[in-house]
Amino acid sequence: MSIENQFYLNKNPLLRKYLHENPQYYKILNRNPDFIYELERLMKDEYKLSLPDKIDKFKDKLDMLNTFIDILS
Repeated sequence: MSIENQFYLNKNPLLRKYLHENPQYYKILNRNPDFIYELERLMKDEYKLSLPDKIDKFKDKLDMLNTFIDILS
């Protein structure tokens, strides 16, 4: 694995965790260093860290808060 990718993984613990959980990507990453960006996208999809997922979480929290306010009123 390239040194740049190792530094990138050390900066991002979630990505490193995802790579440890899915060791089949080590081989691809060793052969194609640019795969790290695709790997990060896969990790965000699996851990639900993408922008649409974050918006959905925020919407759910607002709905829950609204429900609490309605109950207390």
